[in-house]
Amino acid sequence: MTNVLVIDPFSGTSGDMFLAALVDLGVPFEMLCETVLGVPELRDVRATRKTVKRGVIEATQIIVECPTESHHRSVSDIRKIVNGSRLEDNVKKGIIKTFDALAEAEAKVHGSDRDDVHFHEVGALDAMFDIFGAHVALELLGNPLCYTRPIVLGTGKTNSQHGEIPIPAPATLELLAGYRIKLAERDEELVTPTGAAIIASIFAPLPEDAFITPARVGYGAGTRESEGLPNILRAFVGSLERSMGHVCILTSTIDDMNPEVYGFVMEQLFAQGVLDVYCNQVMMKKNRPGVELTVITEEMDAHRIADFLMANSTTLGVRIHREERVELPRRKDKLETPYGTVTIKIADRPGGAETMSPEYESCRALAKTAGVPIIDIYEAARRAWDKKQHTG
Repeated sequence: MTNVLVIDPFSGTSGDMFLAALVDLGVPFEMLCETVLGVPELRDVRATRKTVKRGVIEATQIIVECPTESHHRSVSDIRKIVNGSRLEDNVKKGIIKTFDALAEAEAKVHGSDRDDVHFHEVGALDAMFDIFGAHVALELLGNPLCYTRPIVLGTGKTNSQHGEIPIPAPATLELLAGYRIKLAERDEELVTPTGAAIIASIFAPLPEDAFITPARVGYGAGTRESEGLPNILRAFVGSLERSMGHVCILTSTIDDMNPEVYGFVMEQLFAQGVLDVYCNQVMMKKNRPGVELTVITEEMDAHRIADFLMANSTTLGVRIHREERVELPRRKDKLETPYGTVTIKIADRPGGAETMSPEYESCRALAKTAGVPIIDIYEAARRAWDKKQHTG
């Protein structure tokens, strides 16, 4: 079994609802605020929490007060703010991933370049507090695996900086491509772009055959009090039994591409978030030697990755196969070694045994800092793991 966080957006979600749900789950609010408000650009923000009733359910609500602003922030502005902060590296990466997801969706909707996108509502201090806070809260929860149940969206229309737009907002629907959604007969915006960006950059769809044992349940309230189902987000942490999942296998045979390009394409594919990439030598028509490029990715990303392959290689087509996959539950942890802290991955094997693998990037960074061969870092991590196992 492995630790998981599951959200149930039966009445939609927003940035403040998500953050409030995690606080309701037990994330220490004072520590959360101290960390987020330590970012210089957010130092004048004030956040308070209170308990509210939505229908018959008691929930946590977070109220954020910000100074008035008139300027909008670009993706590069956000990156500078994040990289200039003292947040943990993995928190920084998560925040940037969320803003990048939103920028890509906005750029696609408006037919512009991602770097030209300027955030309006989502670049405001209150939304920044929500997104920064979401990733800090996940760190305080121990970085569990994150899943979402089907997402309920409202309908109708609303006003934005771009004028009147339909609900769900175009960027919201773009962000949720690949997720199971339900359009409810409720004339209101149930999922905000901030909420959708958090889901798209953090959460995977919960497998239909997953078996969850909840440990704690939390409820986060929004600012609106709706008729019918209460305007809250339900979340719970617990343990996930091993379950059957699905992945997509993308294959393409290529016989006319410069071999030097494969390394770049593979590097970019991993940056796009695929699970694995590998190449095999094949003989193609007219007895030409070629390469079969295989990419394994999540179902929701299959068509996006196919588009990337056709834009960044000489292939004229990509085959997509859907396959079942059984995974061992795994989690990340850290070990102290004589050279510093190493991030490790722990797998739970059938029968209760645990196995550990040091994370390459962590070992690589530590080897450069310490000025020692990377193999010494791996060996130090394994010795620290063995010592921990024997001492309990």
